Amino acid sequence: MRILFFGDSITDMARSREMDGNAFGYGMGYVNSVSSTLKYENPQAYEIINRGIGGNRSCDLYGRVKADIINLKPDILTILIGVNDTWHELEVQNGV
Repeated sequence: MRILFFGDSITDMARSREMDGNAFGYGMGYVNSVSSTLKYENPQAYEIINRGIGGNRSCDLYGRVKADIINLKPDILTILIGVNDTWHELEVQNGV
């Protein structure tokens, strides 16, 4: 089962772009925790992909839908976004 995590810095959490698909590619946040739990229970059953990018807003994710969702064909998609949308509005009136 392919699970795709899509979002901003909370998803990204310093993931390695060069090593996507292994423990370093998951980052240091919730994606790594979920991956560790699932792979502990059944190591061969899951493919975990982290496509979080720090600083992204909802409109940035929209621009990545083809490359990061459609092309990767996940069985499960999780999206965590919103903090950057809010602070961009509060600080520079450029929120989404």
